[in-house]
Amino acid sequence: MGPGDVMRVETQAPETRIKLLEGRMTSAEERITTHGKEIDALTEQQVRTQERDAFRDKQMASVESKVDRIDGKLDLMAAKPAEKWDKATWVVVGVIITAVLTAALSRIGF
Repeated sequence: MGPGDVMRVETQAPETRIKLLEGRMTSAEERITTHGKEIDALTEQQVRTQERDAFRDKQMASVESKVDRIDGKLDLMAAKPAEKWDKATWVVVGVIITAVLTAALSRIGF
């Protein structure tokens, strides 16, 4: 009802005014009930969202921890071939030195 309706209600007989006001009150109570239900539903939704966020944060922390461990293992795996090549290089150098010394000693007569 608009502002013009308020004046119309005030000009009505008391019984009519009471009926109109009762109708408005019923309408207002229905809206309040509807809004209360909407607020309750939104509150429940917010709680569920917060629970999902907390669960997701926990999962993300677990994933980050696993990624860090995998990263460390990859670093170790990458270092192992380098160690193998270092060992192989020393073996080759040792073989060359042994061959040179053997050749030199055999020329000298040992």
